[in-house]
Amino acid sequence: MKTKIYSGLFFVLTVLILSSYTEKKNLNQWDKVKIDYNISKDLIYKQLDKQKEIFSATEKQDSSKKRTSDVSYFRGKKIDLNKSENSKFNNCRAYYFPSDTLSINIGFSNGFAGRGFIIKYKNEKFYTEAYRYTDIIIEGLVEPTHKIVYQKLTLDKVNYKLGDSLYGKIEFKSIETENNGETIEHFGKGNFRTIVSEF
Repeated sequence: MKTKIYSGLFFVLTVLILSSYTEKKNLNQWDKVKIDYNISKDLIYKQLDKQKEIFSATEKQDSSKKRTSDVSYFRGKKIDLNKSENSKFNNCRAYYFPSDTLSINIGFSNGFAGRGFIIKYKNEKFYTEAYRYTDIIIEGLVEPTHKIVYQKLTLDKVNYKLGDSLYGKIEFKSIETENNGETIEHFGKGNFRTIVSEF
């Protein structure tokens, strides 16, 4: 039980650090969001209604909860879209952090490590950044840099408040450069939905 609590706290701290860090590093990468008020009627959401949610290890599981994400997410030295067996193994969560910026998190955590990407949305503009974390802490590690190759986001509303349903579609590609100079490609594409909740 203590391990799950510590893992959950570690995840929250990681997201907090990542969020504050990415706010500073991506000031010039905000793009315009497309608004489609009818996106919730897309056929994909009826298909998601027939699937069970994929829960992270630190979440309370609800067997009646429907799937929140159909997004395929890939990362690697060179993206190979043919290797898609685990690309959709993620879920979607949305919350305000900081208070005026909506964070849409698409990814997965096993309690000790996690991977995915966060979409930051504010004033009809957004940016996307991939993340990964582990419970192994390495001192003196320099944060990687991220460069957006392209990003497209469609949402069903201009503004959201706590408790609102959120529907969207994302497509992005970015290149992460690690502190040793090596690069990792990130690619995500697909539809998602969730309820805006407290952080």
